[in-house]
Amino acid sequence: MLRPRRTRSLALGAALVVASWGTVAVPASADPGNGKAGQHTQSAGVEPALAHGMRLDQLPDYLRVRLRTVTEVEAAAAVVARQRWLATSTTEAILPLTHGGNASIVEAMREVDAAWRVRTLSDALREASDLLGRSYLRTAAAVWDLRPLLTGEVWCRAVVLGATAASAGLSPAELARLVGFEDVQTVIAAALKLEPFDPSQGVRWAVEAAAEVEHLVERVQAARTTADIPAHSAPLIEEWGQLHRSTERRLFRA
Repeated sequence: MLRPRRTRSLALGAALVVASWGTVAVPASADPGNGKAGQHTQSAGVEPALAHGMRLDQLPDYLRVRLRTVTEVEAAAAVVARQRWLATSTTEAILPLTHGGNASIVEAMREVDAAWRVRTLSDALREASDLLGRSYLRTAAAVWDLRPLLTGEVWCRAVVLGATAASAGLSPAELARLVGFEDVQTVIAAALKLEPFDPSQGVRWAVEAAAEVEHLVERVQAARTTADIPAHSAPLIEEWGQLHRSTERRLFRA
């Protein structure tokens, strides 16, 4: 018998899988505003990394760097978004903005979104997060009440994940762990398409990354305000992401 918390984690995980893979793929060169874009269009930067000289056997190191930098920043922002969503939604009714409801929730989410953006220097990485945030929100809002985010604004993935986790009843640790492992599986799945290898090796890399994911969870699960979001950066990942935007022959958007 599944425990309630485990069931909620599986429910959110299933929703994210639908958001990530259940959308229609569009060419990397297509206008992102005219089509759907899910995680299957993203490589978490591994395509440009491999294109610029990273070897496949260095993938575990690449995962480690991401989990200590860009992924930790995103996980912390998601944890803060969850906290702010819960703190504001318990003090006001769910009403349209025109009637005064949810204004503080929206402002709180805008603050978290801005905090994540100022810590993410690469506009290529920001754009990738925005595309995923839109896809996740479309799917998650069909399951949980996320009306405060349905303002037509662009939200980064961390904000959408935080709000969804709050609505789904996930703890900060569960949310951070989800963000970490989602990044791990995205990198490995993309690498498998780019430079095919024995899938069992990918399973091994994912298992080996578990300890690093848990370290990430320990570092961010107590985050409560935007001041708690770290400002780590990964210059090479960001530079490769920028260069990837102008690459004509590519399999993934980013």
